[in-house]
Amino acid sequence: MIRMQFMRPVFLGLALLWATLVSAQTAPPALFFTDLVSAPNTGGEIVSSFAGAYVTLYGNYFGGSQGSSSVMLNGSNCLRVVTWGASYLWYQKIVVQLGPNCASGKFQVMTSAGTSNVLPFTVRSGNVYCVTANGNDNNPGTFSGGCFATVTKAVHGKMAPGDITYVGGVSQTTQDNYNATLAIMSSGSPNAPMALVAYPGAIATIGTVNIGWGIRTPAISGGPFSDWVFAGLTLRGHDGIEMEYNDNTRVVANDIACPNGNGADACVHTSQLTNYKFMGNYVHDSGTNCGSDCKLYHAVYFSTDSNHIEAAWNLIVPDPSQTGVAGCRAMQFNSSPLGGGSGLDQFDLHAHDNVIHNAICDGINLNTVNPDAGVVEAYNNVIYHVGTGPDPNGSAANYTCINAGSATTHTNPILIYNNSMYDCGGRGATEGDSGALSLYIPSRLNNNIFQETSSESYLSHSTSGNFCSIVAPGSSNNIWFGLGNGPTCSSLSGNINADPKYAAASGGNLSVQSGSPAIDAGASVASLVFDIIGTSRPQGSRIDIGAYEFFSGGSTAQRPNPPTGLTVSVQ
Repeated sequence: MIRMQFMRPVFLGLALLWATLVSAQTAPPALFFTDLVSAPNTGGEIVSSFAGAYVTLYGNYFGGSQGSSSVMLNGSNCLRVVTWGASYLWYQKIVVQLGPNCASGKFQVMTSAGTSNVLPFTVRSGNVYCVTANGNDNNPGTFSGGCFATVTKAVHGKMAPGDITYVGGVSQTTQDNYNATLAIMSSGSPNAPMALVAYPGAIATIGTVNIGWGIRTPAISGGPFSDWVFAGLTLRGHDGIEMEYNDNTRVVANDIACPNGNGADACVHTSQLTNYKFMGNYVHDSGTNCGSDCKLYHAVYFSTDSNHIEAAWNLIVPDPSQTGVAGCRAMQFNSSPLGGGSGLDQFDLHAHDNVIHNAICDGINLNTVNPDAGVVEAYNNVIYHVGTGPDPNGSAANYTCINAGSATTHTNPILIYNNSMYDCGGRGATEGDSGALSLYIPSRLNNNIFQETSSESYLSHSTSGNFCSIVAPGSSNNIWFGLGNGPTCSSLSGNINADPKYAAASGGNLSVQSGSPAIDAGASVASLVFDIIGTSRPQGSRIDIGAYEFFSGGSTAQRPNPPTGLTVSVQ
């Protein structure tokens, strides 16, 4: 039996994320997402009586060690706990291995503070393969018989629908095909996806900063190539990962950087794609050596006809060192009739619980969206120090926290609620949009915090005169601070002009302190049960305004700071 034991190095600065998380956690645990949503309970690495797949659960308030806490699947204690409560971005993770008695059901975590929500999971058939630095492509590729040496051998030579390959201690840097380190040219199935996952605690690198793509699905005959999971990987390239003509893909908890990226593309790019989950990823250094067309290059770009998308719990930092040289937008949705697509406005889009900062242009740009065809929403996001400029390559752009528009007229509003924003649009602009908001499509604004500095603005100059006609009825309970009273509209009620009392705005900690006017001041949102770190809502008589729910059960020191100042080497 071959055992993988590769430890992922700790990011410099990760201690900052947990410096304010005290040991006495009294909030109940909260589950956000898992890397896999289905897997076999046999055929993997054998440890004691366990031989199923490894599954990582992401959430918060698990505690720093397991102690008497437990995690169950389908109400059964059938799991081997590999890692408990490890820090990840601004939250935590638990790694478990499926045992032979595990059956389909729901994951749930229990601590002395209470019981978590549940996440569904399916136990199914499938093979488990492995790739290690000391493996051999002539091996059978299994933990018991010997792992493969290369990722391409597993992906192209062995995997079938339902199969999982764990990768550890491997740096795959040679070109595979179609100018990519790994070209995906096969598919799983909706109930049996294929998965490429980093072995727990291991580094698995695919791509280099000098190659075109780390992972891509090329637009060739035989596609679309769908039903994949990519999780826990270190991805590098001009594009770290590109999914085109693709359905039902999960991209989870990857470290993605593209310092040499440029052109009309992105570090993370999609086109003509549906049912895409982009969760828990760290996207950084996107175009920080951008040589041309930086205005059209973005950190995360959901382009032409990309629908049914959830982008959540990601950390997106295009310009970590604040050099002023980077790709333009942090997250953009934009559809155009390129590459055979229709270019129709996109729909069923959910951007939530992300931390976004240090972007030259917009934080979240919902540029061509159609809320009539499916909900379009941005909520529980923390966005700060965006729209800093300078103009990418001297070409003017937009410089806002949230920018929204559509190619055609629609009736239903987009939903913008419970976001915490600070320092939006410091670049200023006369030829582009700059400020906290730039809205060209009906939008309902609820429970947001807009804090600006004296040199900025709440609204873009190009849309401010039309703002009241854009704000949808039912908009209410927003905090506007730094530039006097917020806008006055008949459709916008309950404005608050007071200091939200961010814990440390300039340092990126936008949680609120005791006495904040945001506490218990929000309009009801029935679907909003957690804040960005997993604190249940409401804690008082009403939910709080902003991305954070003030936790009155103990010191506010129980809130991890949103990550700032991470210094991660770009491989």
